[in-house]
Amino acid sequence: MKVMLATKGSALDSEIDDRFARAGYFLIYDDETQHLDVIDNSKQLSHGAGPQAVQIAIDNACCCLLSAIPGENAIKAIKSAGIEVYEAVGLSASQALEKLKTNQLKKL
Repeated sequence: MKVMLATKGSALDSEIDDRFARAGYFLIYDDETQHLDVIDNSKQLSHGAGPQAVQIAIDNACCCLLSAIPGENAIKAIKSAGIEVYEAVGLSASQALEKLKTNQLKKL
């Protein structure tokens, strides 16, 4: 299962970013292979950041997103792509992944 995390940094010990589409990085974690891909999102678009972020999740075949609470439009777009959204406020990426495995995250 591939999981997309919107983070402030490029490692699993990085904090979940307070923003979804304008997060500093997107981490794509495959829990079957434990492979981590890092997408630098620091060169954000002035317009269209939300759709671009959703497209990254789609292009990487992610089944869920771990993030701070995305905006309403972003949540609709993500869900319409068949991707589940979970709230991971105040956690590191690794903490969020562990809580996802144990069903301790709030599904949005």
